[in-house]
Amino acid sequence: MSELTAEDRNIEEPEILNLTKHALFEVSHARRYGLLAVFALSIFIDVSCSSAFLVFTAPIAKDLDIIFAQQSWIITSYSLTFASFFMLWGRLVDLHSPRPVFCTAFAVIGACNLILSFLNDKYGFLILRAIAGVAAAAVVPSSYRLIPMIFPPAERSRAYTLFMMTGSLSNSLAVILAGFFALIPHSGQMSGWRWFFRVFSSFALIGAILGYLLIPVQPKAQRPKRLSLYTTLRRLDIPAIMCIEASIIAIILALTFGASYGWKTPSFLVPFVIGIVLLPTFFVWEHYKTRTAVEEALLPSHLWRIPNFAVLIIFSLVCLGWWAVNFLAFIQWYNEAQGETILLSALRTLPEGLIAICVSVLCIKYPRMISRPRWSIISSMIACIIAYVLWTQAPSYTGLDYWRWVLPGMLIGSAGMQVILLSGNVGIMMTAPPDLTGAVGAVYSMSTQLSVVVALSIQAGMWSVHPGGIHDRSNIRLSFYVELGWLVLWFIGFVIFYRPGKSWDSDEDTAEIESATSKTEQSTIPKLETSSDLDL
Repeated sequence: MSELTAEDRNIEEPEILNLTKHALFEVSHARRYGLLAVFALSIFIDVSCSSAFLVFTAPIAKDLDIIFAQQSWIITSYSLTFASFFMLWGRLVDLHSPRPVFCTAFAVIGACNLILSFLNDKYGFLILRAIAGVAAAAVVPSSYRLIPMIFPPAERSRAYTLFMMTGSLSNSLAVILAGFFALIPHSGQMSGWRWFFRVFSSFALIGAILGYLLIPVQPKAQRPKRLSLYTTLRRLDIPAIMCIEASIIAIILALTFGASYGWKTPSFLVPFVIGIVLLPTFFVWEHYKTRTAVEEALLPSHLWRIPNFAVLIIFSLVCLGWWAVNFLAFIQWYNEAQGETILLSALRTLPEGLIAICVSVLCIKYPRMISRPRWSIISSMIACIIAYVLWTQAPSYTGLDYWRWVLPGMLIGSAGMQVILLSGNVGIMMTAPPDLTGAVGAVYSMSTQLSVVVALSIQAGMWSVHPGGIHDRSNIRLSFYVELGWLVLWFIGFVIFYRPGKSWDSDEDTAEIESATSKTEQSTIPKLETSSDLDL
């Protein structure tokens, strides 16, 4: 294994060790939580720029003359780059300071949204949406990297919970806000979707300025030594980044084309096969890099030796997709099939966001709810399955049946999925090596975003089985059955492969983490083998 020279160390050993005992920056309580509010604003804007377009797809397609077969690109052009560029930015913030990455990316999101609000060309619109997705992918791993630098260990679990709570709430709130903007009666440059872009652009630019002013600047004496361009490129692990990004992009393109043009067409089969082949190639390459030059590996294979790390990463492929499938189905059903306003249709899904907030508050007050994920995830997954059972068996989704079948499923299922999301996120981040929090956070975020793309692409295919599309409720029920089967499959996999053990917040585990990080004199990557008993 190659040795790191002192010049090539992007983070010196004392910094890694200190992050396991206390925050890198000593800032006031008010400033810490002020920064957390800025981080929460960033993920709120990221998620809203995707979720809100469940509402805005039709008016944008009309204004920009986008044909029906291409309308899915209004959402996919953003989510494609958003999901696939997590790993690049996660690695970059682990190698360099996350402060400039966060502030610059936040400012680019604001600038892109402002320009988008004035565009009339559909191709320019889709291209700029893709660029906004690249920038949005940078603020999430930057936030994950900054939280342990600002918050002491005792407060990190709460900080991660609050951060993820905002992401969950954004799904519901963004749709409702979009409904309000859709009420604007004007057209052209005064359309509701254009004002949505302008308002969120101002939020992003303000957030970038606040981040620049509030995020501490590391003193020169404590700053890591600047890496040469060659060393930076070598340690970015460019082959791994290109491989995983090409794989994710190919899979997303395949699912999008499959839903639009059919699952037996070359437009689906070719990119799908390419993506599936590249995915294991990435892991083979990372295993090789870990054995030959661990400091250059994007995701060292040591990470997968942490008990249940791989299980929870794979399990996250079901999280956000659970909400996306029922959100899109219910909103479009009430709006298009039942003739309700977009705002009223969105308000019908509000209970899912409200119950998610309540569950998050309980998890903050009683952290034991998520500190031992085995039983909390199993019981919560049962609740999520029950929700889709109720929706598949509902006689209808209107009138009294909404209160008897739809609403109970929303409350039970959303509460359970929020517990699952928080358990996985907090557990993974609390046991991640301090110098890899950006990359680890990027992997988890990428998996959750992929769950949305996969779920919506499959759902789009199910809606065309019977004539009538969204107007035929049997198509919605069929998509719910597919999601139900997906949930049951993942539930069985979790029960089989999850290994019970100690919780990640125990004192004994904390001592083992510190013992692992103290071995950084040989490498910048902590010897994770010494933490083999850690349980997520």
